[in-house]
Amino acid sequence: MGLTDKAKQLTDAALLKAGELSEVAREKAPGYIDRAADLAVKAADAAGSGVDRATGGRYHHRIEEFTAKVEHSLDRPRAAEPPTVVVEPEEAADEPITPATTNPDATDPEGPPPTR
Repeated sequence: MGLTDKAKQLTDAALLKAGELSEVAREKAPGYIDRAADLAVKAADAAGSGVDRATGGRYHHRIEEFTAKVEHSLDRPRAAEPPTVVVEPEEAADEPITPATTNPDATDPEGPPPTR
């Protein structure tokens, strides 16, 4: 088995695993997003209260506007179902991929061809 064949096998295995993990992430992401939004709103309220106390209430109106904007921006409806992403393997190229074709500065691991 050549280096190119081994690289193709590893790439295919990595793409399959990435597909599996992306499905798990799509299932869990909405819960994490909602939780993060709730925590961000609480953090903005806490920060606003602290700044309001520190400034003696001089900027109370501006702080309330800021926290309302944060709350509004995080309270957007989310898509019911995330978009589906399908990764299909590319057709086999006529020429094998070598380090030199992807990176001109790289050297071939098998070394240069022998000179006569």
